[in-house]
Amino acid sequence: MRAKIIAAIILALSAWLTLLPARADDSLKRVIDQKTLTVGVAINPPWILKKAGGKFAGYDVDLTNALASDLGVELKLVEVPWNDLKARLLKGDFDLIAAGYANTPERARDVVFSNPTGAADIRVVASIASLGKRPSKALTAPGYKIAVLSNSTDEAAAKEAFPKAEILSFNNTTDVFAALIGGNAQAMVATSPTPQMAARLYDAKFKLVGGPLLRTPEAFALRPDDIRLVQYVNDWIGARTADGTISGVRRYWFGGFKWMSRFDTGAKPEQAKPKQ
Repeated sequence: MRAKIIAAIILALSAWLTLLPARADDSLKRVIDQKTLTVGVAINPPWILKKAGGKFAGYDVDLTNALASDLGVELKLVEVPWNDLKARLLKGDFDLIAAGYANTPERARDVVFSNPTGAADIRVVASIASLGKRPSKALTAPGYKIAVLSNSTDEAAAKEAFPKAEILSFNNTTDVFAALIGGNAQAMVATSPTPQMAARLYDAKFKLVGGPLLRTPEAFALRPDDIRLVQYVNDWIGARTADGTISGVRRYWFGGFKWMSRFDTGAKPEQAKPKQ
């Protein structure tokens, strides 16, 4: 009888304990104690780009600078190839990803996304010479060459919209841009404002075609176990959205192209090799 009572008490205690909130992890404390917020980036104008001297700038650089400042820590940016961002985050090489990284169901299987920091359209910019008099027909013709960023929402949108096209995948945005400018590709599918940048820089050679193929939310990506850091980042996004900080930064980088003259946007005519 006594054993049954003890067992009942243990079961009751176990049920009660499951209702208690999990102990907070130390992810936020880790960042504060290390006095550094480490962020993984990949070149992707205007989210992430470089000055001639190698210093980073861009929309996500401004946001993570403000985030680090509010945390009272230094910002450390670690540049890696686009395709390595998720693996390096999960390995623990940085605290979060900030590179115009779209929140997708596929990526969300492995990482946790913050609340959105913005949203952008995926669009097509093409060589005027390749379009002829019927642009829509040219884009859907078999073998039409379209450059995209490998393993990106741009690539997925291009494959769905243009199933007969030859999709050329590159490991970074600079090479996607270079493929279009250098003539290796007849068009480029990319997240705005990259297509608008190409059309503006080379208005006699390229033009935007059609409307958006897809609209994607941008967010920071974090490790699933870093619950407390995720909570802080979401609270920070909420506060800085409410006070207009994020919208002000976005207006500068997405509302115009005055910044283009100050930075290397990767608009180079060197030929690039697509990913095999």
